[in-house]
Amino acid sequence: MLTEKQQYVLDIITKYIWENAKSPTIEELTLLLNQKSKRWVVQYLEALEKKWFLTRGRGYRSINLWNSIGFQTTMNIPILWYANAWTPLVDAVEAGYWVLPISKKIISWDEKNYFILKVEGTSMNNFQVKWKTIENGSYVLIKKDDTTLNNSDAFLFLVNWSATLKKYKRDTDLIYLLPESNDTYHKPIILSEDDNIMVNWKVVDVFSF
Repeated sequence: MLTEKQQYVLDIITKYIWENAKSPTIEELTLLLNQKSKRWVVQYLEALEKKWFLTRGRGYRSINLWNSIGFQTTMNIPILWYANAWTPLVDAVEAGYWVLPISKKIISWDEKNYFILKVEGTSMNNFQVKWKTIENGSYVLIKKDDTTLNNSDAFLFLVNWSATLKKYKRDTDLIYLLPESNDTYHKPIILSEDDNIMVNWKVVDVFSF
């Protein structure tokens, strides 16, 4: 497992090799990583070599990935909050810093635009994203720039600074946050347009393991 900084250094190297068909020099990596010290770069290269993500020779451009397309195919996406799929009772603050390695193809090489939430509750356990349901204990992938509300997707809402996953419906001056569950005791959350509510992000995938 790589740390976040090790992953970042490896991604910079992989991208450089893809774009230039050659490995970067230590001096070029120092500039690309906005570092003043070449020693800092060398320490990260040593760590990546120990973890078998690359090898280094004695030449000027001697960094080699473990295969021609780059050994590392994932990016670490942070798990930021617990989101309640019931009523919005869980404060939307960082619950610690963990990551899940996600395929670069899933996130289109754009890790800064995604984060992950762990779901608590069953109010969305009949709702499917890519044919997968949002169960208690699932992890949902949230895309930050997907902000267009609609009646068919699931969104992350912040209600009085607490996080909840729901569907959306608007009726004149009322906002409904709707569950989609096989547990009949789950009811809509009914809000006015004056309530403290934010909705900026859409659920784009679900992971259960």
